[in-house]
Amino acid sequence: MIVPSVDVRAGKVAYRGGVGAELEPRALAERYTAAGAEELHLVDLDGAERGEFVNFALLSDIATTSGVPCRLAGGVASLEQAAAARAAGFDGVLFSSAVFGDETLLRRCARSERAIIEIEARDGKLAPRGGPADLVVLARGMDAQLAAETAALRGARSLYVIDLSTEGRLGGPPLVLLEQLRRAAGQAVSFHTGGGVRDLNDIRALAEWGAASVVVGRAFLEGAFTVAEAKAACV
Repeated sequence: MIVPSVDVRAGKVAYRGGVGAELEPRALAERYTAAGAEELHLVDLDGAERGEFVNFALLSDIATTSGVPCRLAGGVASLEQAAAARAAGFDGVLFSSAVFGDETLLRRCARSERAIIEIEARDGKLAPRGGPADLVVLARGMDAQLAAETAALRGARSLYVIDLSTEGRLGGPPLVLLEQLRRAAGQAVSFHTGGGVRDLNDIRALAEWGAASVVVGRAFLEGAFTVAEAKAACV
């Protein structure tokens, strides 16, 4: 599954380097669905960076009007936030890797409806970008392979893997990290990923590896390839 990303800060499209800053989030979402996107990845960057979900109403409006399933990402780290997102029209949520800071919370999030647990890694260690500060402190530095194994043991069936050293920089997909985590978590877990995708060869490599979905943002905005071309590369 190719899943275009709509990243929003202060109500505006926001990617590193100012790419797409002239676009309105709803218009960008409409562009992707018109191009054939079958799912959208909606990110509240204010939620991820400051814990202030100021874009929630805007993103939920996109989720309810886009006509395709939409995921919410960006610092979600509680069951209450997840329930509010589903009630507002989101098909599912990505839980920040901050939830690894609380074993009970991790278990409850992992087993919740339509949940994907994030493995946000830098140099093989967890580096949560959002969530309560106390949980972030406890989760930060945990070995990513141990995190994947722990999540699987707690009931997680979907993990979203992102390498923060390449995310947003078109540095290539985290294939080595993905393979390490699959070995740790086992075959029962599906893996989603995003960040760093540069071209159709990266899409093909991820499809061949067996990724369940690939989130693409900046590469689409810079015209590296189209949604249709990305979907065709997965066949």
